[in-house]
Amino acid sequence: MPQQINLCSPTLQKPRLPFSANTVGVALGVFVVLGGGLCAAWVWNLQNASQGFVAAMQTQAQEMQSLQLAIDRSKAMAQPPSPELTKEAQDKRAEIDSKELILRALQQGNWKPGYGHSDRLALVARSIPAPVWITEVKADSGRMEVSGFTLEPSALNDWVGRLSGSPLMQGLRLATVKVQSTAVASANAPVAGSVPAAAGREAWSFNLVSAQPQPADAPPAGGKP
Repeated sequence: MPQQINLCSPTLQKPRLPFSANTVGVALGVFVVLGGGLCAAWVWNLQNASQGFVAAMQTQAQEMQSLQLAIDRSKAMAQPPSPELTKEAQDKRAEIDSKELILRALQQGNWKPGYGHSDRLALVARSIPAPVWITEVKADSGRMEVSGFTLEPSALNDWVGRLSGSPLMQGLRLATVKVQSTAVASANAPVAGSVPAAAGREAWSFNLVSAQPQPADAPPAGGKP
């Protein structure tokens, strides 16, 4: 007896998947393109904002210099500086400090090729004078600390100057340079081998710390506001 089969019956059709591989691939590509565009727009806006702050700070610095020159001329003429000029100079200085904080926040985490931590470490390694050897280096985005020993303390002066003049140290200032004779260090630390011995020559330990300068109105660390 012949039988009929209904091929259009829903029970015999291939089930439809809600998301096929092609659909997922197209959606993923769209998300990647949109994400890349948003990231590029964010970086572009960040760079424009940073450039705008830098230009404004330069203009205000020039105005601040003009006000300071006017105040200095008044002092040179044995005349008290105008209270208006003094007040305007203080306001300009406060505004510049505020913009520096905002610019630093905008540039936080903004990596530039050639300005990474490895580049700072390479700068230290390339510039070490002959009578100096390093025992420890600590570095982050706002601080660098270099410790070691030297046979000639005077060799640290030129080295510190080269480090400070490098563009890699821009935004950092030398906060602390501590030099101590190893004879004193040995008396304070009696552990054997804690201070290296130089054959027939005295050595000095040193600690060099660089930190970002704080605004003039910010209290020092550990101090009372």
